[in-house]
Amino acid sequence: MSQSKHYNAYKEFQDHMNILGRRYELSRVFDDFLSLAICSFHRTNIQSKLTQKDATNEELYHSIINKYDQKAIDLFPKLLGALQLSVYNEPYSDLLGDYFTEHITRGQNGQFFTPQPICELMSRINACDITQGKRVYDPSCGSGRTLLSFAKHAPDNYFFGNDVSSTCAKMTTLNFFLNGLRGEVAWMNTLSLEWYNAWQVNCQGIGILPVPKENSILYQEKPHTKNHKRHNKEQLTLF
Repeated sequence: MSQSKHYNAYKEFQDHMNILGRRYELSRVFDDFLSLAICSFHRTNIQSKLTQKDATNEELYHSIINKYDQKAIDLFPKLLGALQLSVYNEPYSDLLGDYFTEHITRGQNGQFFTPQPICELMSRINACDITQGKRVYDPSCGSGRTLLSFAKHAPDNYFFGNDVSSTCAKMTTLNFFLNGLRGEVAWMNTLSLEWYNAWQVNCQGIGILPVPKENSILYQEKPHTKNHKRHNKEQLTLF
């Protein structure tokens, strides 16, 4: 039954995106939706119950939403509602990654995400000795589906992911938040360590918080540094 409801939520999401995609560039609409959702779930908004606002977050939100007319704006909450329903009906599912690979990237630039059964197999192999309070890291996280599969079996850990694609990093950030995971997602080049942006999720309370380089755990504790040796026994890296 939950899979059927998940399919219905996916179809609803797809239908709304199709309407927007006929009027605007689909890949841009999808990326803007991710950014707007992250802005909406900003930690200040949630913890203050919308009685306070973060000025930088508000400026970013309005710079995006002002590109659309009212009919298009009315569809963004419906997209978010469909996404939330998919997670409610099937926790740790990846509607965003499914839609992205089917309608946006279509395998371009090698962006074929790991099939869900493989993610499930990998998580079962790796999660058997993990209880709680550990670090679980995916250095090329895509939409975060491998980390989601791991969290299905061991959710009480700290999850970290980074990706060279800003869209992928934002998908993972939303997937973390909607499934109640704690951790950090960075938009960065894992090989060159070039850093662009990062978001901490559900740390020091519920919500998403953009973090500068100097406050990013993923950047400050890079794999090749001495700190990596100190945390080696506490961190599990997924591939």
